[in-house]
Amino acid sequence: MYKKQNSFYTDFFVSGHDFDKSEVLLKFQYQVLNTVLVVMAVFTFIFAFLSSLGLNPLGEIQTVVNYLLVVSAIVLIIRLRGPKTRYLQTAYFMYGAAFVDFLSALMFVPHDEFRMIWFYLLVFAAYITGGVRAGNIITVVSIITILATNLFYELNLSQTAVVSSILGLIITGLFIRAYTKKIVDFEKEITEHESLMIAQSRFAAMGEMMSMIAHQWRQPLSTTTLMITETRIKFMLAGKEPNEYDKTLDNISDTMMYLSETIDDFQSYFKPQKTSQSIFIGEILERVKNLIETRLSLAKVKLHIKQCENEPIEIYVNELVQVLINILNNAIDILEERNVTKRHIWINVSCDENNVYVTVEDNAGGIETEIMDKVFEPYFSHKSKNGTGLGLYMAKMIIEKHMNGNVGVGNTTKGALFSIVLPKKTVNTPPL
Repeated sequence: MYKKQNSFYTDFFVSGHDFDKSEVLLKFQYQVLNTVLVVMAVFTFIFAFLSSLGLNPLGEIQTVVNYLLVVSAIVLIIRLRGPKTRYLQTAYFMYGAAFVDFLSALMFVPHDEFRMIWFYLLVFAAYITGGVRAGNIITVVSIITILATNLFYELNLSQTAVVSSILGLIITGLFIRAYTKKIVDFEKEITEHESLMIAQSRFAAMGEMMSMIAHQWRQPLSTTTLMITETRIKFMLAGKEPNEYDKTLDNISDTMMYLSETIDDFQSYFKPQKTSQSIFIGEILERVKNLIETRLSLAKVKLHIKQCENEPIEIYVNELVQVLINILNNAIDILEERNVTKRHIWINVSCDENNVYVTVEDNAGGIETEIMDKVFEPYFSHKSKNGTGLGLYMAKMIIEKHMNGNVGVGNTTKGALFSIVLPKKTVNTPPL
């Protein structure tokens, strides 16, 4: 997949990760958390080092705790370079390490009259990097800790200072909570907008789907009419009793069954799906083939399917069908647009213990290099007409955001190759 080139500075503060348009908040949180950890490591080391030299004595206990905090910050910076799933856990580790250091300062550095201000910074960092829940927890824990420490330990602080600090924490927490909640609500609005775009994309394809249904109905109905007419003529010419109607009715029944199954496939495609379901990968491919068979025939495209051993996968079936149809429709469009004489599309499926790998390749010549990095962007379309620019964007969002998979695109010697990696068991990623 295309990866934007970042400077070392930018790349460092996002831990070397790439982020989708739907991960703007997560990218910002990575930047903040990395910044907090760097500042924590640098300034805590300075404080500890000056204390070791006797220039700013913090006491033996606090000096050791500061050095430990420096080591913890460095370890967490390294840990953030791992998978994105580590982010929230790393943030909580940071809260814990910082909290221990600030508690130590509260208890063992009595000459610092402003030492409770560090809890304010911790609360702010928790809300920004961990969300409302993390901020609420750190705020409550900080207040309880200050009250309990003041009751059972001599802090050398006036009651006025303690009460003012607690009130300040409450007020600060409420303000930052309101700000963070607004950000989260905005992210929910974006998610709802994305869901609406999925629905719009699906309904935009409905007109084309309806034409497919009409075409699929036309030939079987014509066949049925001809069968009935032919049988009647035979009976009339031969003077036979109508005892062969049973065979004709069987043929009619088979034909109508085909129509019924076709309509069921289309109805299933348009039916919203809220939960994942276990299904054999072969059934998904068969459903896709049935839905797009008419268009393949009209466009004179030959579809080749090669799959691994037919085994179940837990997936959002309708959404995966939508993704594959979007990719196949794009391949058919480009084959027609470029007037390719012998038109082919290959679907290859392979499996391992944990994942299913699906590739869709055509022989249309490939995607231009200058637009390769734009194919998954919303409202970008390479089609000369009737292109909404939403199909591949929806495909990427469905696979990566709703199925925890990956989707990419590249060129081969034949044409474009879309690759999809799906876990055999769908696991929803909890929100931050």
